[in-house]
Amino acid sequence: MTYYLGEAVLFVALVLTTLQALRMRRELRQVRAYQTEYHAALGKTEAALGAIQQTIRELQTNGREVIEELGQRIDAGKRLVDEIKASRPAADAAQAQSRRRRAA
Repeated sequence: MTYYLGEAVLFVALVLTTLQALRMRRELRQVRAYQTEYHAALGKTEAALGAIQQTIRELQTNGREVIEELGQRIDAGKRLVDEIKASRPAADAAQAQSRRRRAA
């Protein structure tokens, strides 16, 4: 009788262990699936970051070009304003002489 009782306990333990092993196997399959998805997401993220990095480089290059062009145009504008200011007194003097002649 003791023999059958011991055998029954061992059989129940074997069944429980088998069920636990099956549950762990199912969970491991899920973890592998999640790992595959995670790996794919990391690959996409890496590609997106590479594209962003390239875009930033292009923006920096274009920004430098725009700043240089702006600087050149500002310098040209300053020279033009200086030329206008320099020619303004001569134009004012010529206009004043013209008024004097008309008045006379």
